[in-house]
Amino acid sequence: MNPRRLRQHACLAEVLRDAAAGMAPGHVRRRVFLVGCPRSGTTLLQSLLHAHRQIRSLPETHFLPLLLGSEEHRRCEADRPRTPVARLRRWRRDALVRWSLVDPRRAARAWSSLRGLALPVLMPERKRWWLDAQLRAFVRTLDAHALALHKPIWLEKTPDHLFYIDHLRATVPDVRFLHVQREGPQVVGSLYRAARDHPAWRPFLSLERCVDRWDTARRESERWRGDPRHLHVSYEALVREPHATLASVLAFLGCEADDALWSRYRTLAGELLRADEPWKAGNLEPLHARDAFCDVLDASQRRWVESALAARGSPRTTARAPDTR
Repeated sequence: MNPRRLRQHACLAEVLRDAAAGMAPGHVRRRVFLVGCPRSGTTLLQSLLHAHRQIRSLPETHFLPLLLGSEEHRRCEADRPRTPVARLRRWRRDALVRWSLVDPRRAARAWSSLRGLALPVLMPERKRWWLDAQLRAFVRTLDAHALALHKPIWLEKTPDHLFYIDHLRATVPDVRFLHVQREGPQVVGSLYRAARDHPAWRPFLSLERCVDRWDTARRESERWRGDPRHLHVSYEALVREPHATLASVLAFLGCEADDALWSRYRTLAGELLRADEPWKAGNLEPLHARDAFCDVLDASQRRWVESALAARGSPRTTARAPDTR
């Protein structure tokens, strides 16, 4: 059988499988958000799922942080507004969200970011001030992108969407969430290495900020443990037992196995990396565990991080970080 006929048979088989699953042609079957703390392995899991023949992903959109900004103070204790002007701005942002409104200037920046990803932008023409209208337009944009590529499932990966799950659950139909979690010392080491090597991550040259960033994301993610629409994925398990871990993720998403994705995920992973994200270059390397904790931090820094992480069960961490500059 010639290659063209093989492709036709493969397309026909996929249509029949979708029909058996009750999915109408041209219909998005599943909408997925992949969230977690930065440097936790979210890009790795995204690359693997993007290689599945039924799933389409794209570079990080940062849509809700750009659109609302009302939850940005929750990402890290050190980022909470301190000055009166910053508190007033936060109050204004929170008030708009409380009334289900958006700032038109923030909305313009959010949609401009989507245009930069070459997405078929479908901005709301009416009710532009309404949060629900903006979120529905965002979903329609991702739906159109996936359907244009004949994919019944799309996956959006912006780690900080972890702090906007309430908004997404209320607006996105049949939404699913994947939480990637990684051991605290490894995340701290990876954040610190990114700050050392890339100016965009420079605030994380503070080990206190690294520890707080990981712990804030961990506590937020644990809020949703046990919810049937949420699946928590261990980065360590993904690296140690990739086939079994990915099989459980695909089962959660309602996808069948696709063994060919293992041979093509590194080739397709480049589609998910933006030019201004050089810190993700390691995602194109073969799958293996990296010890960011011991490779990046010296002995005194490691002792402090272990103490700080152990103290996270108490309201305050009394230890002081060693000089990291």
